[in-house]
Amino acid sequence: MMTGRLHPYLPELSLRDYNIYLRYMRGVKYQVYLDFGIVPYGALFSYRGGVMALLADSLAGRQATCREIRLPGSLSRVPVMCQTKGIRLAAQIEVLMSWHRLQDRRNEELPFKQQVERMSQKFTLQGAYHKAAQEEPALERIFCQQQAQAAAQHQLRSQNYSVASEPMSNVYGALFSILAPDDPVQRKNMRYIGSCIGKAFYLLDKADRHEQDQKEDRYNVFLANGLSGEAAHENARRQAIASINDLSRVYTLMDVKLNRTLLDNIMILGLRDEVDPLEHGAWDLHWELPS
Repeated sequence: MMTGRLHPYLPELSLRDYNIYLRYMRGVKYQVYLDFGIVPYGALFSYRGGVMALLADSLAGRQATCREIRLPGSLSRVPVMCQTKGIRLAAQIEVLMSWHRLQDRRNEELPFKQQVERMSQKFTLQGAYHKAAQEEPALERIFCQQQAQAAAQHQLRSQNYSVASEPMSNVYGALFSILAPDDPVQRKNMRYIGSCIGKAFYLLDKADRHEQDQKEDRYNVFLANGLSGEAAHENARRQAIASINDLSRVYTLMDVKLNRTLLDNIMILGLRDEVDPLEHGAWDLHWELPS
């Protein structure tokens, strides 16, 4: 799972929207601490679930409460969005996603150092994973189904890009539909948006791993089609742009009740910039913005 690709396009982001985004990111991180304790809080490094929390609350029209909180391991108090339904759901997704990310590769495929690191990560996340899976069995089923489909694709070694990306497309579609309010149209649209994101992220990730998969003789849809590393990146970029364009048309139909400008930035500019940089060198800047 690659939620790290979901982020705003900073050059076009207002200070107000940046602060909301930052506070949601902290909110998910703090919720992991409240729900699962200090060990998982320290073990998770990305906390990209803030975008999912933001989507869930904004579509439902839930206004988050901002409080000044001292996060564990910090002496200063910072503004944090607190304990909405979207934030709690995103914290559970973060834990389950991190756990299942550790299952992506077998131990024997990893160097000894990475085997030790993964065993340590599994140990620190095990309790949080079981608690999250017990509280949200539907989410756990989504991730388990994705793993089973991915294993089947590995055996099939399909040359078809849509078939190869289907497990990731399905899991993102299911996750995004859960974020939508109880409206059939909204859920259908969010499932389509998630499916497009899953396909784009899968192809970009496989293009980035082309050389490594070739060395380790692992299945890679671009290798199955006989593409070089450069051709794989260009093919992934072209297909990802098409997927992002498709989801953008559906996203404009969504009834976003809060934080519209921020979500527009993430879902249109941010995703497009991730696939095809809008301004070369923009992410090389060291952003130091007020919180």
